Amino acid sequence: MKILFLHTLASNIALFKPLAAERFPQHDLHHDLQEDFLTDIRKYGQNTMSTQAIHDYLNTQINMGMDYIVCTCSTLGPVVDSFPSECVFRVDKPMAQLCKHYQTMLVLVTLESTIEPTRQLLESQSNSTNFVFQLIEGAWEHYASGDVDAFNQCIVDGVGVSLRQDHSFQAIVLAQASMMSAAPLISKDLQLSNVIPVLTSPEICLSYLAEHLN
Repeated sequence: MKILFLHTLASNIALFKPLAAERFPQHDLHHDLQEDFLTDIRKYGQNTMSTQAIHDYLNTQINMGMDYIVCTCSTLGPVVDSFPSECVFRVDKPMAQLCKHYQTMLVLVTLESTIEPTRQLLESQSNSTNFVFQLIEGAWEHYASGDVDAFNQCIVDGVGVSLRQDHSFQAIVLAQASMMSAAPLISKDLQLSNVIPVLTSPEICLSYLAEHLN
């Protein structure tokens, strides 16, 4: 099988490449960087032109023989959802499907353009769950510049503030794939192991993909 991971930031290639290679050594894996897709939506919002450009790209990749395409950028989620193929899906959808098991969830984001696409996705998968969103100001700049340690610490600090203010959360969602490496730090630093699960999209998505490949 030929599997393409569509990224909008080079840092996500570094994140997904080893994970995918370990999980799918027998498959033909590809990683492609399209930074303009995210840049345009952040600047102009999702519109007809940006949607058409992304759909044209996806059609081209399928025509070139890709069996599955995984979009690792949450901001592009609604555009990917509108593409008419079950072989193309967003990285955060399998994670969103698990949210129905919780009544109240803290949803952390580090990029403002991610909030609405993530909200729409989560509510479409679980309309009975109370999702509380928190934008962690300043964190994204660290990730974009390659300072993952500072990025993770911002996330840990943000979770700590929220949990001190509200003790009702049953689970935590790290909305963006880029936030995955902060999950073990949250559990360790805030002593949440076996208390509050921290959901991240990359591993859940790869497990979902593995089921389809089998």
